[in-house]
Amino acid sequence: MFDSASKLSYPLIWTWIPHILLGFGIIFLIRKWAGNYLRQLFFASTYNKMLGTYHVTCRELKRQHFDSMKNQPSTDPVLRKKGALRILEIGPGPGYNFEFYPPNSELTVVEVNPFFEDQFFKKQADHPHIKMDRFVVGSAEDMKDVPDNSIDIVVSTMVLCSVGTVEGALKEIHRVLAPGGKYYYWEHILEGEYWWVRMIQHIASHRLCPYQFVFAGCKLNRKSDEIIKRNRVGFSHIDQQRFRTPQKGGFQAILIFHSSHLKGIATK
Repeated sequence: MFDSASKLSYPLIWTWIPHILLGFGIIFLIRKWAGNYLRQLFFASTYNKMLGTYHVTCRELKRQHFDSMKNQPSTDPVLRKKGALRILEIGPGPGYNFEFYPPNSELTVVEVNPFFEDQFFKKQADHPHIKMDRFVVGSAEDMKDVPDNSIDIVVSTMVLCSVGTVEGALKEIHRVLAPGGKYYYWEHILEGEYWWVRMIQHIASHRLCPYQFVFAGCKLNRKSDEIIKRNRVGFSHIDQQRFRTPQKGGFQAILIFHSSHLKGIATK
């Protein structure tokens, strides 16, 4: 038997059910039709600040990784005379890698998020040593606007974690590279030492986890090193190694969830 309070609350619950269902329906529709737009807008507006901390931590390590780029001869005679290169960066975000590129190089980027375009061209003021050539909206697996055998250097950092398939991205990278061209990659991968970090990476990588919506489908548990090793897709030589990024205390300690890294250079 219901007490008086229950008799009052029971019908009230039923009156709220249509409103609750309507609310869930609106959320579903927003995510379905505007979800990608909102995610890209949020990501472009916040990623710059978040990546800034990471870049400061890894700057010298990245500089060492990209240093051999200056020894790569361009297939373009004009650029080769100047010691410059035709570079394609996939998913550059706010452009933290631009400082590492040889002077007079021509830079094209392929970026899935169109909200980064303004930042790309504004970077010319910060990096006058390179020519900002083209901003192509597209994915690593479909770079149809970039001609075959046209690029000296392809770069990706923290990108393979969020592509649809690493295999598809590798095929496209190999296609656009000129013979003898090189692909420089720097990616976070599945944790190999701490089981509890691995567990959180698996949870965060599930398609229903809010992390996937906010961080553009970043898979923290991706094994890009193993995938690249299995799928050479025509590269003549691949040199890669696992390493850990430096760890600091405070808020930066959260970086432990992607401190297990991979860096490598694949030659066409």
